[in-house]
Amino acid sequence: MNTKPVLGLIAIAKKNQYKGEIYKLVDYYKTKLASESSFETIIENNVLFDESDIVQCAIDMEKKNVDLIIFFVGTWIFSSNLISAVNDLHTPFILYGLSDQIANGNLGASLQIRYVLQEIGKKFLYLSGPIVDEENYAKILNYLKAAWVKKQLRNRKVATIGGKCMMMYQTQVNEFNWKTVFGIDFPQYDTAQIFHEMEKVDEKEAQAIAEDFLSKVDQVHWELETGEKIADDAIISQARMFLAFKRMKQLYQIDIFANKCMPEMSSEVYGYGYAGCLATCMLNEAGIITACEADVPAALSMYILSLLTGQKVFFADIARLNKPNNKLTFFNCGTAPISMADRKKGISLWPIPANISDEAVPEEYFINHMKGASINFVLEEDRLATILRIGGNDKTLRFHVARVTTASRDVEPEEVLGNRWPGFGLTFKGNLDEFLNHTTGHHYSLVYGDVVDELQYLADLYGIEFILDE
Repeated sequence: MNTKPVLGLIAIAKKNQYKGEIYKLVDYYKTKLASESSFETIIENNVLFDESDIVQCAIDMEKKNVDLIIFFVGTWIFSSNLISAVNDLHTPFILYGLSDQIANGNLGASLQIRYVLQEIGKKFLYLSGPIVDEENYAKILNYLKAAWVKKQLRNRKVATIGGKCMMMYQTQVNEFNWKTVFGIDFPQYDTAQIFHEMEKVDEKEAQAIAEDFLSKVDQVHWELETGEKIADDAIISQARMFLAFKRMKQLYQIDIFANKCMPEMSSEVYGYGYAGCLATCMLNEAGIITACEADVPAALSMYILSLLTGQKVFFADIARLNKPNNKLTFFNCGTAPISMADRKKGISLWPIPANISDEAVPEEYFINHMKGASINFVLEEDRLATILRIGGNDKTLRFHVARVTTASRDVEPEEVLGNRWPGFGLTFKGNLDEFLNHTTGHHYSLVYGDVVDELQYLADLYGIEFILDE
């Protein structure tokens, strides 16, 4: 697959009509696209007139593995000239009708072609406008990113470590449906395999990783007045787990992890008593997308946001509602990459609350203590961000998206969990009740910036529902 998006351009015009506009467009895009470094382009230098040439050019571009093809309609053309070119095409495409020269009929031609394509069920983006149109140009780039992500997801492996976590139905999917739509696979491995690989890691490498991780932490609460402690070997143990996950990724060609931590990791009865919080933090910091609680939709949501932006992604639970300020607070035990922290407000490590593992074991196995550590930090405030969760199956499959602004999180001093785990607040412009009624679970993934349009296009390419809350 392409390491960065590849865009193909084909200009079409009729033989016996004025073609100055379409030639100007080809020259304009050659110049404009030459300065782009975030993607590559393949431009058909000739303006094509014959249906057979247009069809063959589209076939050739698909063979060159372009992620998106734009067909520019520069004069009146027969519908079949373009419809034949895309009818057997597997590559996403844009139909662009030029509109500078009214007498040329190009806009009308593109409109009637658009109608036919919609009638025969093709998924594509229709644009119209002049040669120089910055708004349309931005849409082209966003659609290109969406098309590239769609191809990148094909045959990716979302590996579940363990099984369904604590009866969270929404963390599992209809694998037949998701394989059909997204093209992803769902291998599953026992936690025992992680423990086995932990025994094989290089101790010097693990020690170096633990020391590097601690160098980024401002304060470690090794022991609290409650008697809760972070075990002396907790950090090095998490470094070993991080390396074990990396080895699993290599051994089984895994792309994304959805790890069931409780109780197999967190409980001394079934696991080893440390949970996987810091290891998960390390994995996401290293760009190895890892979701908690075996949450497959969350893991794929994180991966999509990472592909679209090239940035780190924060997975967190919806935790607290603040209606007067139109704000929600999110937090989670350890999935957040450490580089997303607001360094001015510090990063700290805390003992994992004693009751965490008890939630997933029978009462006779309650241990009321943990040896591991969780990381605590907040995000920078007043930053534009996008959150996503994929939900549903078959007819209910959908993207739920919100465009939000980061804010302070709401926690009380006596709240144990909220003050020990990474988290953030989000302010919404719209009605929070609508957002809450649209949610597809309690885990959402956040990335800085606005990628709402790209997610809309991606949902359109998949033919699934898109729900946006502001």
